Amino acid sequence: MTEFEMGATKTRDPKLVTQAATIWAEATAHRDDMQASDTTIDKSIPLIEDVLAASEHSFLLAIADDDDSIVSFAAVEPEREATSPDRGELRFLGVAPEHWGEGWARRLLIALPDASREEGFKDIILWVYADNTRAIWVYEAMGWNATGRTRKHEVTGRLEAEYRIKLT
Repeated sequence: MTEFEMGATKTRDPKLVTQAATIWAEATAHRDDMQASDTTIDKSIPLIEDVLAASEHSFLLAIADDDDSIVSFAAVEPEREATSPDRGELRFLGVAPEHWGEGWARRLLIALPDASREEGFKDIILWVYADNTRAIWVYEAMGWNATGRTRKHEVTGRLEAEYRIKLT
């Protein structure tokens, strides 16, 4: 594990996968006004595990509260479309819904560049639902730029927009 600014810890610890998956399931359900059973931890665990299994350069970046419980995480791997070998892809960023609006996503995004550079990434991309204005506002405030590329999410069919941040 490596410590970064803002109290972020970079790890590949499988024990943290369940905590990250729990946050992802709860945050997704809350964002989409779904019942908790519609987005389950059991469905989220393999998503996070797949990121960590993708490459030795994949990692979780997590921030815990005073009780050592993870309240926010980011899951990063090399870009899946492989247009650049030194490009990372932020696959998941989640904040426990009871901590929304407290700056936890911002803290992760401050620590993310150093953690990503350590893996050799020169820039990072992410795909965000185009109607997720809350997330887009945070990304843009933290220096991410829309690339103009869009796609339909493979499961939900919702429109996603690509964002990128340069690390060099």
